[in-house]
Amino acid sequence: MKKKNILSLIFLLTILCGFNSCEDKPLGPIEEEPEDILCNGTGWFRQYRDYDGFDCDQKFVFYFDGGGKETVVRYLDDFMGSTEKFTYTFQWSWDEEYPYSIFIDYSDGTYSYFGDMYISPYELSGVLNDYDVTFEPF
Repeated sequence: MKKKNILSLIFLLTILCGFNSCEDKPLGPIEEEPEDILCNGTGWFRQYRDYDGFDCDQKFVFYFDGGGKETVVRYLDDFMGSTEKFTYTFQWSWDEEYPYSIFIDYSDGTYSYFGDMYISPYELSGVLNDYDVTFEPF
């Protein structure tokens, strides 16, 4: 009976240690500069469904010089594999009045606002043009 209890305790401790070793997003402040994380060298990715019901992939790449590129791939038909791909270049700058918010000015004269940003090595989230969005690094 004692041996069974000891084995059960060892098994329980093994499981608890295993759960504890999973890497999770930090809850505290990030030590790195937000710009260093935003301009991570690769970019940010999310999937969403657009207003016409099509699945889309959206990628943002931010550069340290204030430039950037957005790519949207729209999947038109599940059977034929038809897609539309849009690529936009832009200039971005920090909003001096609201921390962790940026202006995005596209080369075609349109603009976007990305506010209330949460920037970490694991995710980029916030409000992009009045929509709550979450991007992952790619």
